[in-house]
Amino acid sequence: MKITVHDDPETLGKRIRALKKLKSMNVKVGLPASAGDRLRFILAVQEHGSPMMRIPSRPVIRPALAKPETRSAMAEAMKDAVRAAWEGEDGAARAAMESAGQAGADGIRAYIDAGIPPPNSPATVNGGWIYNRAAKKGVYVPGKGFNKPLFDTGALYDAFGYEIDE
Repeated sequence: MKITVHDDPETLGKRIRALKKLKSMNVKVGLPASAGDRLRFILAVQEHGSPMMRIPSRPVIRPALAKPETRSAMAEAMKDAVRAAWEGEDGAARAAMESAGQAGADGIRAYIDAGIPPPNSPATVNGGWIYNRAAKKGVYVPGKGFNKPLFDTGALYDAFGYEIDE
């Protein structure tokens, strides 16, 4: 099969450059490098759980990005990026890739807002005395006052974002 493209050399050159640039772009959704080690540690504990700290596993990134509405929003933005690159528009292609990353970050926040099982324990919500197995003594936990897993100060929630590698 042969494909013949009837474009002037300048348009064809712009198109090829834009498509090569798009091919080298990667969108990474989750915690960007700027989030810091503390938030990365908190996310790792939440994702995998900690029997020592009695924190159940609450995976958030993969299930959030696997939701059909998040996947379709990201796919539409990526289609726009390919269309823009085909037209030879580097800036529009990058903007569409940024839209895909933003759709992923918004999908993670929407997943957290919908509620992640299992719910927080009564001691986490209301406060009270618990036995700290690491310190081998009882400690008082002040309590959050609400039952929304993965949302305490909002620092982790607000830190979700995206990065584009070129």
